[in-house]
Amino acid sequence: MAKYTEWLTDEGLIKIEGWARDGLIDKQIAENIGVAYSTFREWVKKFPALSAALKKGKEVVDRQVENALFKSAVGYEYTEVTKERMADNGQKKRHNGESALTEEEWETALAYFNYSCAYCGDSDEITKDHLDPLKKGGELTFSNVVPACRSCNSSKKDHQWLSWYQNQNFYDKYKANKITDYISFVLSLPKKEDRTELVVTKEVTKQVAPNPTAAIFWLKNRKPDEWRDKKETQVSGEMSVNNPFAGLSEKELRKLAEGDG
Repeated sequence: MAKYTEWLTDEGLIKIEGWARDGLIDKQIAENIGVAYSTFREWVKKFPALSAALKKGKEVVDRQVENALFKSAVGYEYTEVTKERMADNGQKKRHNGESALTEEEWETALAYFNYSCAYCGDSDEITKDHLDPLKKGGELTFSNVVPACRSCNSSKKDHQWLSWYQNQNFYDKYKANKITDYISFVLSLPKKEDRTELVVTKEVTKQVAPNPTAAIFWLKNRKPDEWRDKKETQVSGEMSVNNPFAGLSEKELRKLAEGDG
């Protein structure tokens, strides 16, 4: 059996206060301690520290219940937040939805082609060219972008790179093979793990209507004189009254009143 002394220590009192704060009734706390409910009640009467710990814990949970009941009675509003996991792998979004190339990937592509046009070898006004055009399903991704001078990029437009390149007077089989090798090189790289983060995409303020039952309960307890239930008693049938003067005449009643009877 637990001894009361161990429950009068700071640690013991904190535990009891916590149980009371969690909503446990005295009988349940006595069971947690390992004593009979009657014994625990005797302890509470005898030791002020134990009584204070119980009171303090109960005040907290009672206040929480009161606040929740009040909110339910008068109604309240809350904000519903919707979050979605969005990609955060260094890629941005173009206006038409394709993923953009990272700076690191673009730098790798430039270095692979010696910072010059992958088609003609010119190093002036280098731009990003899509091997497979965006309008034909290509994407702005590492394996689909090569450096190209402005002239080649403008000439190629929406053509597939190889069919266009083979029709140019500066076509170079070595450069074409290098582009093909570049594609294979990029595709052989281990895929980076997508880094994602939760992003707030929508916030909606919603209202909860007052709960009449909670409001009635609150008012009955706060203002019992005004809101208590009124009971009306109705009596049915006839009431029987034993009248000792029944049957006497008016003359006989007068004599009784005058004391002549």
